[in-house]
Amino acid sequence: MPGDGRDPGLPQAGALIRTVALGIALLIASACGSLQGLAGGCEPRAGESPIPTQALIRTIPINQRWTGEKATLCWREIRVFDGGFRIIGRIDGEPSRSDPWYAALAGGAASRLLDENGRAYDVSGFSAQGPVVMRVDGLVPPLRSQTPVGGDLLAGVRELTLEVHSVLERVDGPWTFVVPARTGPLETRAAASGRELRLYDLVVRSDSFSVGFMELGAYTPPFAGIRSPYNEFAPARDDRGNSYRVAGFERIGDTPVLYVKFTPAPPPDATITITLDRIFELTDRSWRGTLTLP
Repeated sequence: MPGDGRDPGLPQAGALIRTVALGIALLIASACGSLQGLAGGCEPRAGESPIPTQALIRTIPINQRWTGEKATLCWREIRVFDGGFRIIGRIDGEPSRSDPWYAALAGGAASRLLDENGRAYDVSGFSAQGPVVMRVDGLVPPLRSQTPVGGDLLAGVRELTLEVHSVLERVDGPWTFVVPARTGPLETRAAASGRELRLYDLVVRSDSFSVGFMELGAYTPPFAGIRSPYNEFAPARDDRGNSYRVAGFERIGDTPVLYVKFTPAPPPDATITITLDRIFELTDRSWRGTLTLP
């Protein structure tokens, strides 16, 4: 579960990719619309941190952008080494969880990487702090045990496809709840965008308070009720003019409810207004981006 104020934790995800001959525009079709891959503008910026190199077999240069709602994912190159490869790029702008490629990068949507022969690649992790780096270390079992994993994994490969499953849909509120500042169960409900949400519980501590807002369970459609792997709360306020910042998400005891934590603690007789600005729902839609290797 997250601590960035939005992330309750969900399926590990991740695979990705890339490349197209310089100057070719790549149209990426998806169930969520289309994204245009644009050539140009992906060279490293001055002072951009270099990626540590391994014993490379070859480097495949890229100058390819995937566009999103308010950001682009700009791939620069693929570094191929013995038994694996690294895909390196950067994000320009402000990415959204509803951008399928960003949901895959951030671990918020299940994804897999395939080539034109149906081989699945083992994406062992990613880094999105500074340069974006996708790490591919071999093939996904059982292919790993059936196929030698040494050498250039991309030798002879002409196409890589990123499949992102359960694409996230942004749903804007706000949902506004008014509750007393005391520990106990809640039945407070609010409606927005055709969805009724509720609060389950309030726990007040000496330095903070937490509100139970979502029953935990499977994040994969179909759902029983709302399941939102990302939730964006505004700072809470009370009737005394105090403001409370979001400090993250947590579990409390054995209860099957996810809590959002606010600091500091409220006065004991205050009335608190809690606002959920937006949620990101998992859907049953998928997105595919196919890239041609030169």
